[in-house]
Amino acid sequence: MSLNLIDILIIALYFAIILAIGIRFTRKDKSENKESYILAGRRVTLPFFVASLVATWYGNIMGMGEFVYNYGIVAFFCFAFPYYIAALFFAIFVAKRIRASAAATIPEQIKLTYGNKASAISSAIILVITIPAAYILILGKLIELFTGWSLAVSLILGTVVSLLIIYHGGLKADIIANTAQFIFMYIGFGGLLYFCLVKLGSFDEMIAKLPAEHLKATGTLSWQYVLAWYIIAFQTFIDPSFHQRCAAAKNPQTAKNGILISIVFWCIFDFLTLTTGLYSAAYLQLQSPLDAYPVLADAVMPNLWKGLFLVAVIATVMSTLESYSFISAATFGNDIFPLFFKKLSHTLGTKIGLILTGVLGILLAIAIPSAIDLIYKTSSIAVPALIIPLTVSYTKKYYLARKHSLLIMILTILITLFWTLSNEYSVKFGLEFLYFTHNFEPMMPGIIMSVFLGILFVKKRSK
Repeated sequence: MSLNLIDILIIALYFAIILAIGIRFTRKDKSENKESYILAGRRVTLPFFVASLVATWYGNIMGMGEFVYNYGIVAFFCFAFPYYIAALFFAIFVAKRIRASAAATIPEQIKLTYGNKASAISSAIILVITIPAAYILILGKLIELFTGWSLAVSLILGTVVSLLIIYHGGLKADIIANTAQFIFMYIGFGGLLYFCLVKLGSFDEMIAKLPAEHLKATGTLSWQYVLAWYIIAFQTFIDPSFHQRCAAAKNPQTAKNGILISIVFWCIFDFLTLTTGLYSAAYLQLQSPLDAYPVLADAVMPNLWKGLFLVAVIATVMSTLESYSFISAATFGNDIFPLFFKKLSHTLGTKIGLILTGVLGILLAIAIPSAIDLIYKTSSIAVPALIIPLTVSYTKKYYLARKHSLLIMILTILITLFWTLSNEYSVKFGLEFLYFTHNFEPMMPGIIMSVFLGILFVKKRSK
């Protein structure tokens, strides 16, 4: 991608702003208080809540470009609309209850309701979905693309810079950084759409150049695959970034209203990313669809705007990388380390967890070099295992016995892992008796098992 001095200066200014946030909290916010470090003192106001939640939810921006380029508008029905539905239900039924709970993390909520064993299993599940390997991969690819450095070096550099921002300041630093990143996201992608319209033509002209499959609701994908993303969207109910921000909100109403307002901003940003992705599919021939947005920007945007767009992409990825890294680290520091190291403070444990999170994320990014696969595979395991126990834990009308919560988590994990491994290896090793598993996406049997056991074991409390 061709950049001149002004583009490089804009990118450098972005990193200076973000790192300045980290330095500010290094100097002035050295509190070892758990609630201050992990939940920003439970004082997050509505504007910061919205900006942070919106920015955090969009880390897989390069994967979105890849998906739109390959399959078309089905991206909206996989990555956008299902999440609006899930977020709406979350805002109405769950957000206020999370703020009213004393728990700082999901495993802590599980512990309060179902005990230590269930909490330990949920901690492992949370790590599966929050180790930010997908976002480390995307940021590493961006750095590789811009600098020409090796992917391994790019992965390490991107991870270190992102974690430095939040190491000392915790959630408070994360939210302030997210707010700046939120602004850059909309400037960059709004500019890209504007220059597409000016340089390439109207929406009608663009649509006329697209393959017919790109305009179908399911594209070339199976209905099961698309339906699986609707189920994955209900990962919202177990998504730690939603829970953490709701727990950190100034009050329950802020948590609920913040999510409802965020849905509006998500709609706007999805419109920007979907239409620019379709422009890329209509006008570009790419060897790597993962580069759909950067190559399009290079083709249509003038200098200065290229720098702003690259900042938007980097900011989108980094916001999620920072937030998920911090949640993963908090799971180590608040829920896992205390099982083995009684005297280790939650804050120090979380800082150690940040280092572990970075290392594990880099290793996973190298092992599974597809952002979409990373999110799909981990969500397929996590959603069926946690959605019933966690949702029931916030209700007063229904309850689930401890032994039954364990059974739901363990059985759904086992059946989803079995389906995933069978789909991956049964053909490779000639295991014909397992070919029947190819008829279903791995999440389907897991979620069916979870719902069945929920119907069987969830009971109404007596008056």
